[in-house]
Amino acid sequence: MIGEKDIMKRFFKIFIFIFMALILSACGDKKALTSNDITTKLSNNGFSITDATSQMEDKSISYVASANNGRFQIEYYVFVNEEDAKKAYKNNKESFESNKTKGKEKTGESYEKYTQQLSDTYNLITRVDNTLLYSSVNIEYKGDLNKVIKDLGY
Repeated sequence: MIGEKDIMKRFFKIFIFIFMALILSACGDKKALTSNDITTKLSNNGFSITDATSQMEDKSISYVASANNGRFQIEYYVFVNEEDAKKAYKNNKESFESNKTKGKEKTGESYEKYTQQLSDTYNLITRVDNTLLYSSVNIEYKGDLNKVIKDLGY
């Protein structure tokens, strides 16, 4: 006959297994937004969107938009492929770090996010699949920028 302690041990093991599965699934990869999605979401958040694709000479970029809300700007890029987006992420991260100040980085299977706080500037670059968001803002807008980025799922 199974005792009460054995039942509790089994229940506890099952509970831990389910809990870990939920935690790991919550840490899943992010989903890239399309140019239409990003335009709609940023417009709904009070940003004016400018399509700057025609100004790009870099053939690895298929779409670029600049979003401005009067306080700060976010740039959105769609690259032809994920490898080009990864290279752009790496180059921008290295550019941020050229001032010898390390930032914080989070990575997943299909995304990378780098933030850096200086005395008066907050820098952010995040890549999901073949898309990239970039912003460098006055430190006073750090919270506002992070809220927008979180709302976008980046």
